Amino acid sequence: MDGLVWGGKGVNALPRHLRGFAQTHLALRRDSRRLVAAAPLLTSAGLPRAAEWWRQLRAIVDWHHRTEDEILWPGLIKRVPEIAAGSHRMVQDHVALDDSMFRVTKALKGGRAELIGGPVDTFDTVLHQHLQEEELTFPAFARVPADVFAALERRVLAAAPFRVKRVLPPWLLDGLPQPDGLMPGPVRLVGRTLLEGAYRRSLTGILQPR
Repeated sequence: MDGLVWGGKGVNALPRHLRGFAQTHLALRRDSRRLVAAAPLLTSAGLPRAAEWWRQLRAIVDWHHRTEDEILWPGLIKRVPEIAAGSHRMVQDHVALDDSMFRVTKALKGGRAELIGGPVDTFDTVLHQHLQEEELTFPAFARVPADVFAALERRVLAAAPFRVKRVLPPWLLDGLPQPDGLMPGPVRLVGRTLLEGAYRRSLTGILQPR
C-alpha cells in the first residue's frame, strides 16, 4: 500500500500538525518504489552511484526512527499513555528495518548486481509493514494538542545531522503533494532552489540505473 493507512486520507485531509510526519512516510514509500524499480536494471558498474543515493536515504531513515524512539514517542506517551504498548512494537519494527537496510548496504558494496534483488525486496516489504504504524500514530497524534506536537517536532528536526538537514526540504517535496503547513515558505523556497541541484544529482544513481 502506497497511500496513508489511517482511513485512506490524503495528506491535506489530515490535521495541519500531522502533515510533516505523513509526508515523511510518503517519501519513504516513494524511495522504496524507486529502489525496487532500479534493482533489476543495475549492473556492477552502477552499484557505487546507487550506493551513494542509498547512504542518503539510510541517513534519513536512521534519523527518523532514532528520533521517534528517543523524542517523539516518549513525549507522546506523556500525553496519551495508552499508546505505550504500540510504541514498543514499533521500536521492535525498527530493529527489523535496520537489519534489512544493513543487508541492502552489504549487497550494494558487494559489487555483484545480481545479488541486490533479494535484499531490496525484503527492505521494501519490511518498510511497508512498518509504515502500517499509521493506524496507531495518526489517531494518537490527533489527540495531542497541536502546539505540543509542534514542539516535539521541532526537537526532532533539531536533532537531524547536517547531512539530513541539507537534503530534507527537497526530499520531502520531490514529486509529492505539497500540503499547507508542511514547512515554512522560506524553507520550501530553499528546498526548491539552493538545495535542489545537489539533491537532483544524488538521484541519478537510482533514477538512471546502469
